[in-house]
Amino acid sequence: MQDLANLWEEYKQAVRAGGDAVRLYRERVWPALLERWREDPPVHPAPQEFGLSIHTLGTSPEATALAILGTRAQRVYVLHTRETEAHLTRLREDTGKEVYPLEVGKSDVATIYRHVKSLLERFPKETPVALDLTSGTKAMSAGLAAAGFFFQRFYPNVRVVYVDNEEYDSELRRPRAGSERLILLPNPHEVLADLETFFAQEYYERGDYARAAKELGNLLGRTKDNQRYEPYKLLAEMYAHWHALDFQEAVRSGKALLRLLGKDAWLQHVLNQHRKVLEGQLALLEAASDFLKTQDLGNTRGVLGVVETLLRLSERWEDTFTVLAALHAYRALELVLQERLFTGFGKKADAPDLTEGEKTALRQELARILNIPESEVRLGARLGLLDLVALLRSLGDPVLLSLSVSQLQSLAGVLEARNKSLLVHGFNTASPGELKQILSTLQPLLKDLRGRGGIGVPLKPVGVSMLV
Repeated sequence: MQDLANLWEEYKQAVRAGGDAVRLYRERVWPALLERWREDPPVHPAPQEFGLSIHTLGTSPEATALAILGTRAQRVYVLHTRETEAHLTRLREDTGKEVYPLEVGKSDVATIYRHVKSLLERFPKETPVALDLTSGTKAMSAGLAAAGFFFQRFYPNVRVVYVDNEEYDSELRRPRAGSERLILLPNPHEVLADLETFFAQEYYERGDYARAAKELGNLLGRTKDNQRYEPYKLLAEMYAHWHALDFQEAVRSGKALLRLLGKDAWLQHVLNQHRKVLEGQLALLEAASDFLKTQDLGNTRGVLGVVETLLRLSERWEDTFTVLAALHAYRALELVLQERLFTGFGKKADAPDLTEGEKTALRQELARILNIPESEVRLGARLGLLDLVALLRSLGDPVLLSLSVSQLQSLAGVLEARNKSLLVHGFNTASPGELKQILSTLQPLLKDLRGRGGIGVPLKPVGVSMLV
């Protein structure tokens, strides 16, 4: 292999003597440079063989040829304009590779994106792919880089590459031959982890706390600096478990969050500004978790925690999934009624143990609500939703007695519809009107329960900005 340093000096002297710089470079320097790259291309940080390479092509094809040799790709595609199409033949001659042309406009970044997407979909996902942005217009290079760094998220074997040089000869206005090397560029989204942060923030604001926690988990462990996301991850996990009705895991995440925020290194963290709210929410979660474990209807605060959660979930689904919203509201109403029956009268819906007098009063109230003869009323061993309403009225519950019979007659049909729901035993789907009726009945009952349960903190997840 010829010494490129000596060749360069000879070339330089020949140009100074009046020789044609382009012709002399092509005849004296370029063959030796090509030979070096064919045998042992300099690649930083380390050589890699790619199954597929995609290159932008400008008016000077030398850098593109070096990039093709540097990637050692089995299949080569070149994004060219109408003006640079003439250089494709030379690329094939210089590299000894078949080159598949893809014509684009000088500033048509959308077409570049579509070409990259199409090629990635055609090849197996594990194929190592190099996207070379050395040549072409600035728009072409920018479009290819943007596509490459974006698709790395879904195709981890995609790399963006660039032919750089360590020494530029200002007299000849060329990189000094032998100083060129192919650089495998790091993805700034990966280095700085900003993409996951933006996604996490978006998911969090949308209420998709599980996906927010997943994105934040991806950030941890990459660099020491990324440990600052640990509190946000625990916060998102707490809300994710909470909204999945997994109160026990929500408590674990909440306790871990408050322990972390209590350490000296985290005392200035922005989440400590919300500490009072977080402590109150954790206390409510603990009460709800205890209630579900013990099934103690006397745990009014725990019942309230579960009911409030069910209603938040019902509100979340109200506009998109009425059936699911209604089921959450039904269950919230049922729990409120069961708590009132137990704390006010010491009775349970699944084993009410009614006296004959209480049974008679219940039949009379059900007959009045259903507008049927008392003889047609049938009582089961367990109390359903309408049974609970009627029994509480017959026992003198002040809130339920404040509701009119006509309002309860409307409610009766809605409660009867629950068992016929597609998601329970039947084939019906709840209507927005039915949901509205349930929520309307719940309001005075919920007001009383809140007064006795005493939450005292907002249940809405705290608003945070992770992008700082």
